[in-house]
Formats: sequence, structure tokens, C-alpha cells
Amino acid sequence: MHGISSHSLHRWTGLSRHVGRSTLAVVLAFALARCGGDTGGGKDGGSPGDASSATLSWYKTCGDPVCRGYTAPAGVPRCTTETVGAACTSEGQRCDPMDACNALLICAKSDPKTAPGGCPISRREAKQEITYLDDAARGRLADEIQRTKLATYRYKTGGPLRLGFLIDDQPLSMSVDPSRDMIDLYGYTSMAVAAIQQQQKRIASLEAQLADLKQSQGCKSPSPARPRK
Repeated sequence: MHGISSHSLHRWTGLSRHVGRSTLAVVLAFALARCGGDTGGGKDGGSPGDASSATLSWYKTCGDPVCRGYTAPAGVPRCTTETVGAACTSEGQRCDPMDACNALLICAKSDPKTAPGGCPISRREAKQEITYLDDAARGRLADEIQRTKLATYRYKTGGPLRLGFLIDDQPLSMSVDPSRDMIDLYGYTSMAVAAIQQQQKRIASLEAQLADLKQSQGCKSPSPARPRK
């Protein structure tokens, strides 16, 4: 199971209940206001060393998709003398620099942020095989969001109460990164946007039908009440 703290995800639980342009703006801002992520390639953070070099160096991970302040990670020691770009000796070793976006330092041969599946990059120039979703595809994603089983939990290693869903419940979802056994928060947010778009479309259709019905029956909107003298 994977997720982020209930403190930072409390607004997510309302995605299927609150619909409208203001909600959509909040969700889009939530997805785009990220500081880099420990799930994978962006343009922030240090990127020392040559990717083709076998030399091990300290690199910065992406950090949280949305910066929410420092939270001590379970099972990761504090950094002491380790710095981005400095040489290291144990590949895969991590340490915690107490970053505000919860990025870690990792000992690697190349920058993990620029690897396939790294930190999300939203520019067209970094992507290929781009296909915009049609109404049917958005509808399928909206249906999946409705079926998602949310749960609260704690990691066995400790830490705060968290909110999320079990990968076991929907392993084939586009919101899941199966190779790393975790949730793709960028994909998860985009699915929520699809659900909001579909709900907004249904609301607009119902409003149009209601207007037609009122017109066919000769209904008029009630005049505002006049203030008493």
C-alpha cells in the first residue's frame, strides 16, 4: 500500500463529491505545484556526474509531488557529510537531508530523476506517443475513480496515519507504478481531473434539459422579493 499523509491528502477525498470550475482549478494547481518527487526526472536538484560513468555519486531524489513541509522518513538515516555531487561507495544507499519537499540523497551511478519513469515532466518536448483522451476514455477513468476503495492505514515501520488505496485492489490501474510497487500520483490526479470533467459535463447537460423543460412549460424565473417599506 502506498500513499501520502492524511494531512496532505484530505482535499483528495472530496474529488468525487465537489464538482465545478473552482474544484478543477484546485486539482490542477495541486498536480502542478510540485517541488520535485522521490518517485522519479525533473529539472530541479543537482545532477552531477555523467550518466555513462560508473562512478558513484550522491544525487537528489524528486521529493514529494507537492511540497508540504519536512516529514522524517521511516528507516532512512539523517545525512551528515553527504552532499549532492560528492562521491559515495554503496550504490542504493540513502540519507535524509531534511529537505522541505522531503527529497532524499541517494548513492547512484546516474541521476535517478532523469531515468525513464523519473520525476514528472509536463513539457511536450519530453514526450512522445501523445494521445488526448476522448469522452469514452474519460468516462472509463471516471468510473474507476468511483470504484476506488480509499482506506486509512499506518506503515508497519511506523509513522503517521495515512490515506490512500491498496495497489492490490486495482493493480492494472494507470494510477499505479507496478515496477516500483507504488502509486503514480501524477496519474492519480489526472484520473481525478477526468472524473471532474465528466461530472461537469453531466451537470451542464442536466441544466440544459431543465432549461428546455421550463421553457416548454412556460415557466418563468420568480422575480426577486421586494423589500418591505
